[in-house]
Amino acid sequence: MSFRSQTVEQQNLCHQFSEITQASPEVAASILRKCKWNIRQAIEVYWESADFCSPAVDSSAIEALFDKYKDSDDNAIGVDGLINFCNDLEIPPDDLRMLYFCYNLKAKSAVRWTNAEFVQGLSRLGVDSIEKIRDSLKHMRSELSSPSKFKDFYAYAFDISRQDGQKVLDLQTAIQLWRMLLEGRFDHLDLWCEYLEKVYNKAITKDTWQLTLEFSQTVNEDFSNIDLENSAWPVVIDEFVEYCRAKVPS
Repeated sequence: MSFRSQTVEQQNLCHQFSEITQASPEVAASILRKCKWNIRQAIEVYWESADFCSPAVDSSAIEALFDKYKDSDDNAIGVDGLINFCNDLEIPPDDLRMLYFCYNLKAKSAVRWTNAEFVQGLSRLGVDSIEKIRDSLKHMRSELSSPSKFKDFYAYAFDISRQDGQKVLDLQTAIQLWRMLLEGRFDHLDLWCEYLEKVYNKAITKDTWQLTLEFSQTVNEDFSNIDLENSAWPVVIDEFVEYCRAKVPS
């Protein structure tokens, strides 16, 4: 189907798709047709298959970037190199965009990137310069509009933020992550963090971490859809609901 044979509505959808994903008009039209012009479904399909449609990059430029930031005594980018990298990007190291960059590298550590992670990650992203990396991170929020991609990123955030050898996440780190990840997604985020600090005060398990996301997506503003007598939520969430109901009686 040529662009001229598309309806005005279909042309607008292609434009919206390309604006969000930075994909070419041809790719936009192809995926939208396969998804019967459902733009949300099309965007999700695109992000799930993005590894297979990365543009060509200059591999020597990527290797030069790695050499610029790697440690002198280790074939990896360590803390000092990461700080310099962030300075060049003009993005603070603790910014959510840097965590998202680690996710796109498929890095196993937030403070040490191997040559393979860095080179293969940038190749998948289709970027080979600081400027292109910076521009790619501008699309983080639109990319995370895909529910499946956000869920995967959310799970990754827990795993990469744990201390070595630990199965749980310390509370303050979990709260810091939740405030970054769930801002604008969880109506009761401030109350949740308040409860954890004032009452719960324990490390966060992977199960609690994952179920908190599900809870944030399903709970009503007034908690009216939470039946504590027949609850399947973990105890920490049940007790949080009781805490909130006590603070704001119905």
